[in-house]
Amino acid sequence: RPENAFILFRRHCCKDWAKTAGGKQCQRVLSKLISRKWRALSPRERAPWEALAKTKKKEHEAQYPNYVYRP
Repeated sequence: RPENAFILFRRHCCKDWAKTAGGKQCQRVLSKLISRKWRALSPRERAPWEALAKTKKKEHEAQYPNYVYRP
C-alpha cells in the first residue's frame, strides 16, 4: 500500500527527531506532536508532501498493477 502525504511527513519528522533526541522516543507522544505540526502546515507547505505521495502512488501502481486494498 503506498504511503500517503502524512505518513511520508511523519517518517521524515521521526528521522529528524531521532537525530536531535538521540535514542528511542515514545511513539504515542511523537505521533501527537507530529500530527499537530501537520495540521498547522499551510496548503503550500503540504504541497511537496502531497506531490511525493502522488509519485509514490504512481510507482506503486506500476509495480503492482493488480493491487487492491482490502482492509
